Amino acid sequence: MSATYSFDRRCCAFPTRAAVAALHALTFLHGCTLDGAGGTTASSTRAGTSTDSTAGDNTSTSMDGTSGTGSSLDLTSTSTTTEPSTGSESTGTLDPVCGNGLIEGDETCDDGNMTPGDGCQECAKDSIVFVSSVYYQGFALGGLYGADQRCRSLAGNAGLPNPLTYKAWLSSSKVSASERLLNSKGRYLLVNGLVVAQNWEALTSGILENPLIVDENSQTKDDPVWTGTLAEGVAAPGTKFCNDWEDSGSLEFSGVGNSSSFDSTWSYFDNGPCAAEARLYCFEQ
Repeated sequence: MSATYSFDRRCCAFPTRAAVAALHALTFLHGCTLDGAGGTTASSTRAGTSTDSTAGDNTSTSMDGTSGTGSSLDLTSTSTTTEPSTGSESTGTLDPVCGNGLIEGDETCDDGNMTPGDGCQECAKDSIVFVSSVYYQGFALGGLYGADQRCRSLAGNAGLPNPLTYKAWLSSSKVSASERLLNSKGRYLLVNGLVVAQNWEALTSGILENPLIVDENSQTKDDPVWTGTLAEGVAAPGTKFCNDWEDSGSLEFSGVGNSSSFDSTWSYFDNGPCAAEARLYCFEQ
């Protein structure tokens, strides 16, 4: 390796013969220091890094910023390795992967395939829906909680899977059916296996593939159904919800649907007196 050294004649003396002889015995890496006859220390500049020279006291500043006698070079190099980041490192969690055979995130199933009609669609399982075999007065449901409990009891007595997950298709003055129920990507099936809708979007589109006319025992029930809900899943405007389906609502009116309908009237076609009897729609979650 060769290096070029420049001396400032205004402040530095040329080296003596002895210093020149000593020079040939040195190996220079990044710079050098020559002691002249008059005690003058010369400095070299390379790649934009310089060392300061001081005449008289033979004290110089090293490249690492430390003062001492003579000059020194800090030849320690520091390397930094940057590891590639992954999505899990930046977010702390892994996004669910539909089709990997693992149930993750909001998935309700993952059978590792894309086979249609096998009970698991877009990592969402089929949901059973039925119209209740029992009539109820609208003011005597015991609120949304009481209606849900009635659906669960009917599902359990009929031996349906996951009976404790069922909820009634009901809205109240405080919450709509679409906010209470799972908006599933999976299919909605009757107890007899007929498809009502391919997913939540289809269910709330206003057109059903088959009417929701079969009860938990697979018997046909063509009757009015308490809903208080439009086909889109939102609360029906103008309805009183039987005072939120409680005892004090016996003189009120609430929205009802028709279980034999394919169109939007399956969920709402009119208001009925809360003292009357109608059925419930029950949805597995």
